[in-house]
Amino acid sequence: MPGSPKPMNSSRPRIARAATVAEAYERTSAVVEGWLERVIPEPGEPPSRLHLAMREAVFPGGKRVRPMLSALVADSYGRVEDELVGRMAAAVELVHCASLVHDDLPAFDDADLRRGKPSCHVAFGEPTAILVGDALLTLAFETLARARDDEARAALHLVRLLTEATGSRSGIIGGQGLELQTNVDVVTYHAQKTSALFRAAAAGGAIAARADADLAHWARFGELVGCALQLRDDLSDVSGTVEELGKPVGQDAVLGRLNAVHEHGETEVRRQLDAVLGEAATLLHGEDHEPLRALLARVAGRA
Repeated sequence: MPGSPKPMNSSRPRIARAATVAEAYERTSAVVEGWLERVIPEPGEPPSRLHLAMREAVFPGGKRVRPMLSALVADSYGRVEDELVGRMAAAVELVHCASLVHDDLPAFDDADLRRGKPSCHVAFGEPTAILVGDALLTLAFETLARARDDEARAALHLVRLLTEATGSRSGIIGGQGLELQTNVDVVTYHAQKTSALFRAAAAGGAIAARADADLAHWARFGELVGCALQLRDDLSDVSGTVEELGKPVGQDAVLGRLNAVHEHGETEVRRQLDAVLGEAATLLHGEDHEPLRALLARVAGRA
């Protein structure tokens, strides 16, 4: 991952947001859920079974960490209600949900549960689940492509960010490909499978909020949040329970998947997690970032 970015451009005008963390979460959550509702086809729209399965894969959501990260970054500039912010947040979550549907398939993790309920292929069959993942991924980019004409340049930048975070060279699909190989570096795997989308989410929030000067800052922060979440996920897969996580545990060992705990041991992974969280915290300054501190605590399991 790249080194620490330059400090944010403090000379740029800021829009003050005097709000509590709870208010910020309520405001950004409404944007995220509202835009997801807006772009997901209604279940009765043909092909109705496919569209119903798509909605079931997205609603109700999990923690929505990725879209909330994107929206909270934009909110720190007072721009969370801008259309492009909502589109980016929704697109990020659609990519994430698509990856979960494909991860759960029998050809990959063969997981029966997702978010405490039957996974997509269990509920709707494997052929439909494959189409759901494909459709959600396509819908993510359609959501950005339908931005207003006067936002075309920024929307194209967001599309570029999201394709890099999704594709085979440096994104989620590449991370899924690495799962099928041997002798893979766990840091490289984590960077593609998880951190790439967090990087795009945070950087995309800045772009949508017209804060391009701070792009490197938020990209780094997103990488660190993604790294922290993956380290915690590896710890949970070793020591968590189905009731806590809403999905099978111990699957990395069963499937021979890369897991930092298996590579380095629990003590070292906890040390790495603390170091990552510490660096991420140094990138948040002032009251405007209090909601992002709360999000970081949630990712760390300390809130």
